[in-house]
Amino acid sequence: MSIHISYARKEMPLEQRSSQQVKAALAQGTQYSLLLKNESAQPWTFYVYQKMPQQVADVFSLAWFCSPYQIRVGDQIRFTWEIDYNFVWSDTGQLIAGVDFLASGAKDCSPAGKNTTEFSLSPGPGLSAPIQGPPSGSLVINDAADVPNNRFSVGIGMSGTGTYCVQAGTNLKHTFTPTPSYWVAAGTNLKIGTVLNIDTVTQTDEAKFPAAVYNLNCVLQGDNTWEISPA
Repeated sequence: MSIHISYARKEMPLEQRSSQQVKAALAQGTQYSLLLKNESAQPWTFYVYQKMPQQVADVFSLAWFCSPYQIRVGDQIRFTWEIDYNFVWSDTGQLIAGVDFLASGAKDCSPAGKNTTEFSLSPGPGLSAPIQGPPSGSLVINDAADVPNNRFSVGIGMSGTGTYCVQAGTNLKHTFTPTPSYWVAAGTNLKIGTVLNIDTVTQTDEAKFPAAVYNLNCVLQGDNTWEISPA
């Protein structure tokens, strides 16, 4: 069995769009995909997460993509996405590994453009419309004075799904410098938005895209290691 989950934006064919729509479509990011196949000895939940080059203690990686059920031996799943960023928030309570970050109120943003937002509780919890601010190349979330400690979490995502999160608090500022690295993993009891302790993630490996390569095959082998190669 093979299933395909796409997080890329669905668009009408170019020939059916106006000239402005065509220009906008061509300006969007390239589609990437990972095909994860199970050739190990047992079923697993397959998931993908992103990892910072240098991990920061209070910033958590999230299960970015996740199979909706266990992938049987011999079966496979494909995830497709584009590199477009967004801000997200969630009512997590205290942010610890294992809790669920339900990405809410996503706001599109860009490290080189509208890269700054504010999280506040008035009139209800949410993020402001992003604006451009310093520093260019980073994504910034400012927590307002009405944000309590240890109740909400904020973060960034890609293709509408959360990738990193941090505990929000009164008058805090969170700066993320996106440098995507993609990691595949096999586990149990996970779903999209599960907060990870990446120090304890097993059956994992980095999926590196060589220059001009946008699709990778990732095979979990009998010894529970990954074989990763261009598609």
